[in-house]
Amino acid sequence: MAEADPKVKDKPKTKRAPALLVPLLACVLGAAAGGGGAAIAVLKFAPGVGLAWSQGSGHAPAAAAAVPAGPLEYVPIENAFTSNLADSGRYLQVKISLSTYGGPDAVAAIGKHQPALVSAVLAALGEVRESDIESARAKDALRERLKAVINATLKSRGEPGGVEEVFFTSLVVQ
Repeated sequence: MAEADPKVKDKPKTKRAPALLVPLLACVLGAAAGGGGAAIAVLKFAPGVGLAWSQGSGHAPAAAAAVPAGPLEYVPIENAFTSNLADSGRYLQVKISLSTYGGPDAVAAIGKHQPALVSAVLAALGEVRESDIESARAKDALRERLKAVINATLKSRGEPGGVEEVFFTSLVVQ
């Protein structure tokens, strides 16, 4: 067996951990800085979000207050709405259904004020032009307009509104 040369000293083994630690540390610090920046942006540009928690009030942030109160319910409106289009000799006929998270009170309010709602929807449909129904985007805008009219009518009658969405269950143009 060969003997070790006494002139050659054992080289101390170098550890590779510091070489791996630097990039890992850089990644961790970068992620922390990004997360901190995101938190600052949310607090600055979304007023009210996180404010209640940061003040120690124990209440959920304002964004969580938008969680619906009850189960989603669909309320069909039995009337078929027929109206002339404002810019042509054609007519539009629609049937709608409403959705609400307002529970039995909202469903009862829709039934109670149905004559006023029908009248308001007919008035809104009387202003519809062909361009208001020619594409899916235009129909979505019309649904939003009808939702606003229905909620405004309910509120004018002392009800809280609460119609989340209007659905076309039938739509005919002739």
